[in-house]
Amino acid sequence: MNNTLAIHTNSVTAMVTQFKNAQVRMLSIYVIAFMLLLTVFNLLLGEILHQKVHITGSQLAKQVYSLKLKPIADKEIIAALAQSHGFMLESAHESFHFSAFMTQDSDIFKYKTVSLKLYHLPFWVVESPLFILLNLVMIGAAIWSYRWWRLLFKQRDGVDSIALLTGSKVSSSQQAPKDVVKLALNDIAINSTKVLTAKRKLSSADDVAITAMYGIQNNHNHLFALLYWTRPFPDNVDLESHFKLIVIKGFKELSRVSVKLLSSGGLAITLENIPQPDIDAYTKRLHQIIYQASLLYRGDLSRKEIKIGVCNYRDGADQTVVYQLTKSALALAKQSPWQHTHRVPFNHTRSTVLANSDENLADYIGKKKFMLFFQPLFEFASGDILQHEALIRVRHKSLGMLSAKQFIPQLKNDSAIVLLDKTVLDQVVKLLESETSALTVSINLHAFNWFSDDYWRWFGQRMKNVKGADKLQFEISEVDFYQHQQRLNFAFSTIKSVGSSVSIDNVSSHDKIALLAPYKGIKGLKLSYDLIHDIDKNVTQQKVVRQIVASAERVNLPVYGVGVETQQELNMLKKQGVIGAQGFYFTEPLQEFTNVMVN
Repeated sequence: MNNTLAIHTNSVTAMVTQFKNAQVRMLSIYVIAFMLLLTVFNLLLGEILHQKVHITGSQLAKQVYSLKLKPIADKEIIAALAQSHGFMLESAHESFHFSAFMTQDSDIFKYKTVSLKLYHLPFWVVESPLFILLNLVMIGAAIWSYRWWRLLFKQRDGVDSIALLTGSKVSSSQQAPKDVVKLALNDIAINSTKVLTAKRKLSSADDVAITAMYGIQNNHNHLFALLYWTRPFPDNVDLESHFKLIVIKGFKELSRVSVKLLSSGGLAITLENIPQPDIDAYTKRLHQIIYQASLLYRGDLSRKEIKIGVCNYRDGADQTVVYQLTKSALALAKQSPWQHTHRVPFNHTRSTVLANSDENLADYIGKKKFMLFFQPLFEFASGDILQHEALIRVRHKSLGMLSAKQFIPQLKNDSAIVLLDKTVLDQVVKLLESETSALTVSINLHAFNWFSDDYWRWFGQRMKNVKGADKLQFEISEVDFYQHQQRLNFAFSTIKSVGSSVSIDNVSSHDKIALLAPYKGIKGLKLSYDLIHDIDKNVTQQKVVRQIVASAERVNLPVYGVGVETQQELNMLKKQGVIGAQGFYFTEPLQEFTNVMVN
């Protein structure tokens, strides 16, 4: 039985390979034929334009004759007339770009007693806009013709492919039986999944060492999608079962895939636990899978007739908001003739909702409706965690978890900002007193509190007799530090008095790093996210980082990266001399670092 199955599988594979090779050969013939046609067309166009030059020159000679101009006495007038017609009496000596291809031609034009020797640029140079336009039209027509040829024969090819995959004979004039279609869909989906799995294994092979060293976790999102077709399917098609089968098989690597048929006739699809960097790739892949599955029942559908709206979100997001955003994304996709998918991230609406809300977000802090997470910073050389950055997440009643960047701008007054930083510090102090770890915990204070003597007087009182104060570090932005060094003296002296330290955040230049030498309490520099993002593709960013590292070495300060998202960014930071980094590439913010959780 196994041998029979293997032989059948090999024969099917061979038939599919032959089918694909035939398609490649037909495409090659089409391209060769088009290139020959394009060559003949350009030769004919060149001959026509060459004749146009001779007609223009002859008309110029006739004009000189009718005006009774003398070639020597009236040379300047003749030269002006020639120039107005695109000719020259003498060969120009200016240097042209591509001069080897732009040698001036000369021709003799006669009319009765007048004989003029005129120089002119090659006709393909003079009429280059026309050449380019007509060639683009020809190329566009060829592409359009090829796409329509594919569309006309796609349904027949699809039926033939099913026959190849199932080993059954299906006439192009008959609809494929339902069980045959399902079998074909199964095979297609399984093969697609195998290919994807193989690609993932190959692409991740180089990451194994770094994964083991850092314990990398993916930053996962969920996708909710709404689908719309411009043409209805046959009434006897079970759309939900049909697309559920192909989508589940097509995304077999995901933990959960859901497909539901809506009363409007569209589909609602949920894909869970997708890595953050792959969101757009999964969106495009979903459109491709739906398109291929649709062709089995509607072979006349084109890609632009399938529109998908997508919203990516995380756990805790309000599903009503997710649905509304997805509907908006689908409406935008419908309006565009070119963009077949449109994605709106869930946090796209959070700032708008918060700005228009009458809520006092300080109440969430006062009522302990938040959690602390910790973003580890890894050392490249050893792979060890050097410190954690404390990050607060507010549990909003409808928007899910809100980061500090999302809700801090919506705080109504200064007292709310003070309450926030005091609350975070209290929770971190509890952590330091309960944990035996020697790791440093950093806190990014609001600029208002850095310049508040009242806050630092409270801080001094709060930190009296606190064990582990030396493990506490405060982050201040580069701009705030350099602009207000004198105003920060009290804050720095208070921090130093309890044994804590400071790091400079959002570093984007090297010019003033030498000014940090007198400040013994400063323990490191964190690069700006703008310098990190896509640094592997930007030479200017690489140069700036090298300069920062060199200047920091002179004052004996380590430099760290922030917001690292890809291995390419990580590798480039290493080359520039950065000694450590943090970001979603390594891990999401950790909740399990501490058992201190606000309820």
